[in-house]
Amino acid sequence: MRKLLPFIVVFFMISCNEMIKPENQKIITEDVKVKDTFDLLCQYWELEDADNPGIKDIAFKENGINYLPGINFSVDTTFLENPKGAMTYGSFSLQHNTIDARFDDGRKAVYKILQLNDSGLVLRRKGTDKDTKLYYKASNTFWPNPAENAFSKNNYSWVIKPKKQESPEEIKNRSKKCVQFYAYYFKGFATGKAKKITFNDLPSCFQWYEGGIYIQNEDKLDKKWMDCFYSSDQAFKARQLLEDVLMKKYDWDTTQSSWVKQTALVLQQIHDKM
Repeated sequence: MRKLLPFIVVFFMISCNEMIKPENQKIITEDVKVKDTFDLLCQYWELEDADNPGIKDIAFKENGINYLPGINFSVDTTFLENPKGAMTYGSFSLQHNTIDARFDDGRKAVYKILQLNDSGLVLRRKGTDKDTKLYYKASNTFWPNPAENAFSKNNYSWVIKPKKQESPEEIKNRSKKCVQFYAYYFKGFATGKAKKITFNDLPSCFQWYEGGIYIQNEDKLDKKWMDCFYSSDQAFKARQLLEDVLMKKYDWDTTQSSWVKQTALVLQQIHDKM
């Protein structure tokens, strides 16, 4: 974690818990209750490796932007394949250790849970022409209220590049949704009792510190975040809007020891004042 710099425009007292090894590892067996499995399954999983992968299981870089495979399961039985890549939403059902998935683009898939614990998930996906074994890393996130799931269709719609130039009000709304997404993102890590929060390859114009938040300079703006807007000019306008709103005063909870929880609360205040 970097040290707090003088130009940070939002700051608050925080402390960071040290990373600890997960305890009470769970491996799926036939006698595990579906509810326990379901609650553990419903989080964001980042794909780390795959045997016999398909095209959507491969990380790639295009125009300086990294795209990573992964999957997010929500408690309302919707899911998002590849939140950091070529996104596809769908719905799923869980029976014992079998996940039946229906994608919005018409695809279907059946996943067998081979292993599930608080550090990882191993799935075997049965396809028409081949089977793929998928190894995921846990984020230890949890959103018990699906309306606050950072990766829901509503909360993550701001990353979809518009097909035409947007009005100032539309740019503001897109920027506001970006802030709300990160408020829920931080909240998901706090609720899931994660010991570490990561931002790798999410579209963002923010730089996070234990003591605050600042907006990246124009020449340092994340390319993936820039690509969420119709043009570079519109992305720069959104950046300036967010920098201006960060200049306002925000309350922070002095009783809160977790910097992740404090950041979630401050981000929600920023959203509400936009």
